[in-house]
Amino acid sequence: MARTRKSEADALQGQTQVQLPGAREEDLQALLRELEQHSAPYDHAALQAAQEKAYDAMEATTRRRRVALAREALTLSPLCADAYLLLGWDSNDPAEALEFYRRAVAAGAQAVGAAAFEEDVGFFWGLLETRPYMRARQQLALALWEGGALEEAIGHYEDMLRLNPDDNQGIRYLLLDALLEVGREEDAAVLAETYGDDEAAAAFWARALLAFRRSGDTPAARRTLKKAQEANPHVADFLLKRKRLPKESPVLIGFGDESEAVAYVQNAARAWAAALGAVEWVGEVLEKRSAEKGVAKKSAFGKRQRKPREEEIQIDPDRIDDAVLALLLLGLHAESRVWKSFDWEAMDRLHAKGFISNPATRNKSVVLSEEGLQEAERLHRALFGVRADRA
Repeated sequence: MARTRKSEADALQGQTQVQLPGAREEDLQALLRELEQHSAPYDHAALQAAQEKAYDAMEATTRRRRVALAREALTLSPLCADAYLLLGWDSNDPAEALEFYRRAVAAGAQAVGAAAFEEDVGFFWGLLETRPYMRARQQLALALWEGGALEEAIGHYEDMLRLNPDDNQGIRYLLLDALLEVGREEDAAVLAETYGDDEAAAAFWARALLAFRRSGDTPAARRTLKKAQEANPHVADFLLKRKRLPKESPVLIGFGDESEAVAYVQNAARAWAAALGAVEWVGEVLEKRSAEKGVAKKSAFGKRQRKPREEEIQIDPDRIDDAVLALLLLGLHAESRVWKSFDWEAMDRLHAKGFISNPATRNKSVVLSEEGLQEAERLHRALFGVRADRA
């Protein structure tokens, strides 16, 4: 065992300076050659034990405990990318954090193996063993962007979408913002078209910014802005500084609500600021539209108003909880751990019912209890199984 761990450490030492590829084929081939050069076998059981220790670190409630567990994970296996990632998150030194993220990416690449970068392209996130690598690479790109290495960050984003075009991590939104910030409008247009059916606020508002950058204040650009405003009206409040952005990013994000707007503007504010007059254009268009609506409302005064749809439908929270619990099973990994990106109140109720661990932590996942796992499987079959008459 000691000899195996030494070979891991030697391999990792050779990998820490590897520059992972952007979108260029020659960069990819260079990476593959580097991985093959350091293809020493490693202990899968040790890496799995280290990964479990990293999951424990993610659940830790104090920085001191989190760092201690992350370092314990690295003593079990130096290829535990999530352990380096945690150390980077908890570092107060940007340069040190960046180095941890580079090591996380290098360790993750070594653990995934050279063959995966040729054979598994297109569905990286679908393989559990690739996820620490993809998480690390996203964080590295974010840190590079914050540090001013814009094109290097864009290269990571582009290659992550090549590896996983289904984009479970939302990389396309970060890349759209980045391309718009540096003025690569044609590349942004191609990316927006590639994910043309995306109905997230980030996609709608990025299309609006792209339309303004390309054509200015035109009827087509205003129509695009109208769609963005309908997708999430809270974005304008933060762009126009009617509301102050919180320092922390939201833990859970809901379509159309304020949390989605906060997450978007935190990432996209620099892209909007880089387009001269774009933010002012939003304010002018929305102010004009608001004035037009005021006139229309006065003309309709006295007419019978239809009751809002929310007053016509009685919502059963238990049915929402059943659906959320069943959907949690789609993100099942590490036997009983699931991602917690669902309605916050529903997650709280599921915790109160004893089905999941406490969702109010920094971790992005929760653990299903034994009863919760059984109930999730039952509801998953009941709600989503193909009916006999449609089979």
